Amino acid sequence: MGTQINNPDNLLDVVKVQCVQKGYQEYDYEEFITYKFLIENKSNKDIRAIKGNIVFTNLFGDKINTLSFVYDDPIKSGRKNNYNATTDYNQFIEEDRALKNKDLKDLKIIWEPLKVIFSDGTTLE
Repeated sequence: MGTQINNPDNLLDVVKVQCVQKGYQEYDYEEFITYKFLIENKSNKDIRAIKGNIVFTNLFGDKINTLSFVYDDPIKSGRKNNYNATTDYNQFIEEDRALKNKDLKDLKIIWEPLKVIFSDGTTLE
């Protein structure tokens, strides 16, 4: 098994996740909030997978919604990957309505990394 390093402060220095686009889509009577993320490997090692949370807040920092985020495609050292994701939209859930109705420019997006697994088997959490 690989080496585990516990240093959450370093996680932000290793991988950066940005939400660069947010939208809405209906498909076969189902509704979705769509996202395009840009994931950057800022480390000197290839990444195998990452796990964390994406927190959406209003401009004052009040939390609107939190998404669990798992990405398990390899990211080469120093490279960026695009990732398209969707979440179910429920018009009866206040958090979903608030997130759907806000433009990306009116949101703060906070990346909270929890764990990084590197291609060599080592982890950082």
